[in-house]
Amino acid sequence: MQRRAAGVYIAIFLVISAGAYSLVGMAKEPTVSVKNPDQTLSQQGQKFTVDGRQYNVSSLSGGSAEVAWTQQAATYSAELANNSTVEQDNTTFQVLIPNKSEPKKATLREVQNLSEGTQTVKQGNETYVVVNGSSGNKSLVPVDEYKRQQFGEPTTKTLRTGDSFQYSNNSTTVDNITAEAVMLQWKAPKTTVSSVESGSTVELGPNNETFVAHGQGNKVLLSSDVKAYNEQEEAVSHFHERIAGLWGVSILSILAAALIGMLAYLPFKG
Repeated sequence: MQRRAAGVYIAIFLVISAGAYSLVGMAKEPTVSVKNPDQTLSQQGQKFTVDGRQYNVSSLSGGSAEVAWTQQAATYSAELANNSTVEQDNTTFQVLIPNKSEPKKATLREVQNLSEGTQTVKQGNETYVVVNGSSGNKSLVPVDEYKRQQFGEPTTKTLRTGDSFQYSNNSTTVDNITAEAVMLQWKAPKTTVSSVESGSTVELGPNNETFVAHGQGNKVLLSSDVKAYNEQEEAVSHFHERIAGLWGVSILSILAAALIGMLAYLPFKG
C-alpha cells in the first residue's frame, strides 16, 4: 500500500515537472524594439540635429556611439595667482599684485635668473652674490643690484581690468583683479562629446532632451519615448523571472519524485 501511494505521488510530480518543462519550451521571449526612432545613427561622420543643435557621429560600433557638438564661442577662464610665474614671448614673468583689498592693477616683472655656478650667501633677510675681485678679494653684492649690473632693469608690464593679454596661445581679456589673482577670460571653440550606449539614456540638445539608445545591428536608434522602452525591458525581465521559476518547478518536482521513490523502497523494520 505504501509503495502504491508513493507511485501515485511520483507520477504526479513527474507530470508537474513535464508540464513546467513543456511551458519553458513553448514560451516565446519578448523582444525590445524601437518603432519610429527620432534619430537613426548609421555611420561615422553622420550629422543630425536636435532642437537646432548639430551633432556629429564621431564613432559607431557594436551598438554604441559617441556624438559630439561644438560651441564656437565658449567662455574659458584662468587665474594668474599672486607671486606665480607666467610665460610670455619666451620670457618668464612674475605676477605681482599690491596688497590692497581692491587693487586696480597688477604688475608682471621679468624673472632674471642667476647663471649656474653663481655663489650666494644670506645675511639676515638679505641675499648677496659673492663677487671675486681682480686682486683676489671677495665682496658681497645685493642680489637685486647684481642682477641689474648683469642684465639691466627687468622688463615690467602693467595689467588693468579690460586689458588684452596673450595667454597659452589665446587672446584673453583681464576680467578682474583681486588681491589673490588676476582673472583672465576668453572665447574659443569647445567640443562636447556624449557617449551613447544601447539600453542607456543620453541628454541631447540645448534643452537636455532625454533619449534612450537601442543597438540594432550596426546602427544605434535614439527614441524620446523612454517610458515605452523601459516597459519593454521590464517585460523581458519578467519573462526571464517566470522561465527561471518554471525551471525551478521542473527540477524540484523531479527531485521530489526521486526522494519519494527512495523512501518508499527503504527496508521496513517492524
